[in-house]
Amino acid sequence: MKAKSNLIGAVLCLLLLTACSKKILTDNPEPEAMLYEINHKNDVSLVFFDHNQGSGLEKHLNIYQRFAEAFDTIQDVHVFHVKEDCVIEFRNYGYYYFNNQDYKLKSGMILSNGVDKPILVTNPDKYIETYESYFKVPFNDKVYYSKLRKAEIAERQKESEKELKSKFKVDQNYADNLMQNSNVSYYPKPNVFLSCSAGKVTAKAYKDSSKTAKSFMQLETLYDKNGQIKQYSTIINGVLYSDDLYYRNSYHLIDSIVRRNEKGEKSKDVFKYGKKQFSIISVDEKNVMIAKVFHLNDKFQCAKIETVNGSGDVVAISFCEYDDLGRIAKEVNATQRLVYEYKNEQEVLNSKMKIYNIMDNTLLSENMRYSEGNKDIFISKEKDKILSKTISLNDSNGCAKMIYNYNSDNNLSEVYEYSYEN
Repeated sequence: MKAKSNLIGAVLCLLLLTACSKKILTDNPEPEAMLYEINHKNDVSLVFFDHNQGSGLEKHLNIYQRFAEAFDTIQDVHVFHVKEDCVIEFRNYGYYYFNNQDYKLKSGMILSNGVDKPILVTNPDKYIETYESYFKVPFNDKVYYSKLRKAEIAERQKESEKELKSKFKVDQNYADNLMQNSNVSYYPKPNVFLSCSAGKVTAKAYKDSSKTAKSFMQLETLYDKNGQIKQYSTIINGVLYSDDLYYRNSYHLIDSIVRRNEKGEKSKDVFKYGKKQFSIISVDEKNVMIAKVFHLNDKFQCAKIETVNGSGDVVAISFCEYDDLGRIAKEVNATQRLVYEYKNEQEVLNSKMKIYNIMDNTLLSENMRYSEGNKDIFISKEKDKILSKTISLNDSNGCAKMIYNYNSDNNLSEVYEYSYEN
């Protein structure tokens, strides 16, 4: 593209004696006039003219601003706003003139291709249409894309609402397979510590092990007789911060999770099941949108996870692979590959997880778990540097009593005290 002239196309006003023609667009020069020169041969020039009047120009100026912003960095499209009482001169392959001293035309837009005689349009509602028909190109500025984006989101909302109303017959076989094999957080592998997931479990967080200061956070989980979550609440500084209520169907699959935040506002995650996948649809007062899609293979294992934002854009995709025992072995996303390792064939929970960069296969970090007597120890490290460490002190049933979190400097950062009510 050609560089813009420092004079912006020799746009200047030459003050001469005033005597102006009343012709709208002419190829005859004005012998005595104040000239506003547009000297951009072969380039596109868009001139918005008015007389700086106080009112009635809102739409005209709004569209001028849209064009000015759209072509701000485009070197061969020039956008002008002329308010002076003068004659505008277009120096194309031939000279053309427009008299902006004629107050019969309060405002308008002149379009020049830098070659032919410019054309004039005075109705702001026709500015964009005329531009598109004259230059044979669409005017897709940010306002256009904003409207397009709104339409796109509205269409995705319709699709989500359609999915919300869809029907799929779930039976006990489907439910059992999904709960036992999908390996997603909502349906984890059968809990090896079922006695720890009964009744009410409370975890109180403290800043140090002496627990001298009042607990700053409390987590409460209520389980049903099958060890499945009924309610999960977070209390911060004695005030309810969030509360999640789980509703299940007769086969113990989650129907919905009703969430309430610290302001008392409610939203809902609705679970919709299908033959090869199940979805979570987020529903609140303003929006209905699919939030997550879990794709299942023939063994009911989750093979692909799509994460969707509030506008319906897929923002993350993960692919999962399993070993012969149905345990997660590998998870791959756009930037990382997670590899899971197990000590033996009986182990349900992985003892090690390594995270690799997907581009160069370098090891980014490593998470390890091992046991010492009544302690479970979890370590996250990057090469030889420990990033964090967690020590869980367990009771005779293997349920956590105290959990100590340490930072990269091996300083205690948090302590959780657990209590159980059956």
